[in-house]
Amino acid sequence: MSDKDDLIVAGVNQKDKGIWRDFYNRYYAALCSYVEKILFLTDAVEDLVQEVFISVWEGKRTFSDSRELTNYLYRACYNNALLYIRNHQIHDSILNGLPQEEDFEDEEMLYALTVKEEAIRQLYFYIEELPAEQRRIILLRIEGHSWDEIASRLGVSINTVKTQKSRSYKFLREKLANSSYSVLLPLSFIKNRAVHPCFCRGEVTVMWLI
Repeated sequence: MSDKDDLIVAGVNQKDKGIWRDFYNRYYAALCSYVEKILFLTDAVEDLVQEVFISVWEGKRTFSDSRELTNYLYRACYNNALLYIRNHQIHDSILNGLPQEEDFEDEEMLYALTVKEEAIRQLYFYIEELPAEQRRIILLRIEGHSWDEIASRLGVSINTVKTQKSRSYKFLREKLANSSYSVLLPLSFIKNRAVHPCFCRGEVTVMWLI
C-alpha cells in the first residue's frame, strides 16, 4: 500500500475533514459509475453513493488498509443499489441478473471484481492521455482487431503500429507504476465494457496479455 493510501485510510478512520476530500475525490466518480451499471438509470445513483459516504463518516467502523476500505465501499454500494431495486419494484430482469448478497461472502472474489473495475477505469483514463495515433491503435486493439488489421485500417505499416504500441505500453506502465494493486488483464477482457475515461482514478497496476 502506498503512503497516500495509508494517509487516506488513516484520515477516514480519524474522520479527518482534510483527508476526507481526497478520499471522496478518489472514490466518488468510480462508485457512481459502478452503481449506474447496476441500475441502468442515473436519477438515484448519486444519492445512493452519498449514503455510503455518510455511513462511513457517521459510523464507528475503522479500516485496516485500502483493500478493506475499497471492498467495503463497493459492497455497500451494491447493497444500496439492490435495496433500491427492490423498494422501487424495478423490472425483475434487472434483479434476476444480479448476484445475491450471499454470493459475495467470499471476500477474495468480491475484491477481485472490484480490482478489475478499478483497473479498467484507470487504464482508460491514461489511454486518453496518449497521442492521437497511439490512442487509436490501443482502442482498436481493445475492440479485438489484430495488429495487421489495425495497420490496414489506419493506412500505416505494421512496423509503425508495433513501434507506437511499444511506446503506448511504456507510457501506460510508467503511469501505473505507483499503483497499489496488480491485476493481469488481457485487452480483450476490456472489450465492450461500458467504462468512461473520467472514472479512472483507481489505484491499480494493469498488465495485459498481447
